[in-house]
Amino acid sequence: MANPSTHSWTRSESLRRLAEIERFDVLVVGGGVLGAASAHDAASRGMTVALVEQNDFAAETSSRSTKLIHGGIRYLPHFEFGLVREGLLEQKVLGVIADYLYSPLDFVLPIYRDRGMADLPWWASNRRLLPLTLRMGLTLYDTLGSRQTDRHRKLDKEELEELVPTLRADQLRSGFLYTDAQTDDARLTVALLKTAVRKHGAVAVNGVRADAVDRVGDGFSVTLKDVRGNEEFPIHARSIVSATWAFRPPSVEGGSKPVSMVLSKGVHLLFDPAPLGVGDRAVVLPETEDGRVMFIVPWRGMALLGTTDTPYDGPPGDAVAEDEDIDYLLRHLHSYLDVPDVEPYAAFAGVRALVDDGESTAKASRSHQIVDLAPGYVQVIGGKLTAHRPIAADAIDRIAQYLGIDRPSTTAGELLVGAGLEGPVQEKLSADLAPLGFGQEYACELLRRYGTEASTVVALLTENPDLRETIGRGLFTLAEVLAATRFEAADSLADVALRRTHLSWVTRDHGRAAADKVAKVMAIELGWSPSETNQRLSEFEAVLASERL
Repeated sequence: MANPSTHSWTRSESLRRLAEIERFDVLVVGGGVLGAASAHDAASRGMTVALVEQNDFAAETSSRSTKLIHGGIRYLPHFEFGLVREGLLEQKVLGVIADYLYSPLDFVLPIYRDRGMADLPWWASNRRLLPLTLRMGLTLYDTLGSRQTDRHRKLDKEELEELVPTLRADQLRSGFLYTDAQTDDARLTVALLKTAVRKHGAVAVNGVRADAVDRVGDGFSVTLKDVRGNEEFPIHARSIVSATWAFRPPSVEGGSKPVSMVLSKGVHLLFDPAPLGVGDRAVVLPETEDGRVMFIVPWRGMALLGTTDTPYDGPPGDAVAEDEDIDYLLRHLHSYLDVPDVEPYAAFAGVRALVDDGESTAKASRSHQIVDLAPGYVQVIGGKLTAHRPIAADAIDRIAQYLGIDRPSTTAGELLVGAGLEGPVQEKLSADLAPLGFGQEYACELLRRYGTEASTVVALLTENPDLRETIGRGLFTLAEVLAATRFEAADSLADVALRRTHLSWVTRDHGRAAADKVAKVMAIELGWSPSETNQRLSEFEAVLASERL
């Protein structure tokens, strides 16, 4: 296992480094998965890199996805074979370079006599021929992914009812079982940044906004604002990558206008999985009333239902799950599953930023674009979570060409921090945790969150008996709060509870019962006064309220 060393990564330390470096090769604006991947790619090529994020890393859509790493079966009938193949190949890459954040996942796809399959073109939508159409599509899906194992198979009605006993049997015809994969989007974003910071010396700071960009000589002067400290300061960079998601990138005099985007809101619900009867497999709900596909996905001991796809024109950071969104999802859940009324643990909303190609948000392309806003200043738009690595490589190729740096991307072969779960890693972790009073279940939880970096949490548990207290249904320990603060730049209770640990998403009270304990650990580590600690607790409650939690 990795040696738990002094690889600290804190916000205050990053702010200091940001001020000390005279000029960076690349400034990345935006700390979602695309920004994090871009920072990692550039830094791994030997460039000096700074990344700034106005909120927290993965605070928006990069922690609010369906958590899937997939090629996208729905793109096949539209002949977007390149997009599908790219996604399927990226599954294999992520399964190696971030093995602890990658899990193969079986999908059950039921076919009903009185329902079709959403998003099929007219020539493929004949219900009588649907089983044949889907079999051909899944065979092509397996072929594009070069799958020798985990190939799809047909299911009869009895097999479907055995796999998902809550499926409504009326008009149930047959189905298929196929394999894709899932990840933890927020943890993946943090892992990319930890790798850029620790392995390659990048600087990544949350709570810092890029307000203005000016052309100075052969580079740029960028005015940054420390949102949490309310101070402005300039930094200099030879080039800029804007990965600002749905927010408009800072303009530069004489530069091009940013590409027009269309925003779409996607809402998900989290449930106790037991009443739904879905087990450890995902279920495809093949056709919604507005002609879309929906998924029920097992994730972190919960069942995740989603997603919606509705036009959104409000402030990007203010999207929430409205009552009509929740009603829509529940209505379709009950349309396919014969289950009693179930109350979701939580609902969350994310906003997709798509290139405006004149289509509806549901039909708009998920392909990305790299746009030159000025020489040396590029904007990254669109794309899927699955393709974050090649999208980032595409953006940094453009920057490298501008800077005259002849170094190709190497991220397809570099293990992210925490990866490399080979040999007796789990057995060693279990043996280290047993004397501390923790069993196999917690060892598995640590590995899923940290991979080989779980040793860092074990070291904290060993050194600090007070941090062995469990919180959040026993899924987390206070040692993880300290680890998030000291090694993952968490600077607020929301950073810890919503993104580093997901405490707020998998507990009925959304982390409120543990808030005082979390705040105490952070206060000691970050030097908060009693009044500041109370203020941070109030801010956490305000964040939960804004999320309708």
